[in-house]
Amino acid sequence: MSNMYKAIGVKSVITDKLIDYISHAKDEFWVNYYNFKALLIPVTILASDPLFEVLATKYKFHAGVLRMDPYTCYNWHTDTNRRVGINMHLKDNGDSQCVFLDGEPRVTSKFKELKYEPNTYYIFNTTIPHMVVNNSGYRYILSIEFLGESSCLTFEQLCADFEV
Repeated sequence: MSNMYKAIGVKSVITDKLIDYISHAKDEFWVNYYNFKALLIPVTILASDPLFEVLATKYKFHAGVLRMDPYTCYNWHTDTNRRVGINMHLKDNGDSQCVFLDGEPRVTSKFKELKYEPNTYYIFNTTIPHMVVNNSGYRYILSIEFLGESSCLTFEQLCADFEV
């Protein structure tokens, strides 16, 4: 099993709702969130997906869509305030890469790419160095952030919940 990312075995049933929501969101609803613009997703949209109904019985979380500008690189990093998340690629021009460092950081380093499949949620280990390179077009990712006591959740614990 990869310790970087894992697909969850259920497909999203809210992808179209999310794309419609972000397509109609006014610019002032997008806020700065680390090095992205973010749009908070209403609970009413999340509640229509069985995955989040189950997740809400165990954990406290919120969801947002992260928008990355064209021709932008979010360089090697680990997330500062979370250990694990759930991500789903929503849309771009098919011209971005998310990669995890595979080994020690060097001038030339090995990496493993997370190739997002449509309508697929991924458990994302934010404690392993990763980076995103986005070429043409905006890149949109749904990202789940665990809050409060749930913020201590680890990649291994979340994978065990979904038996992946």
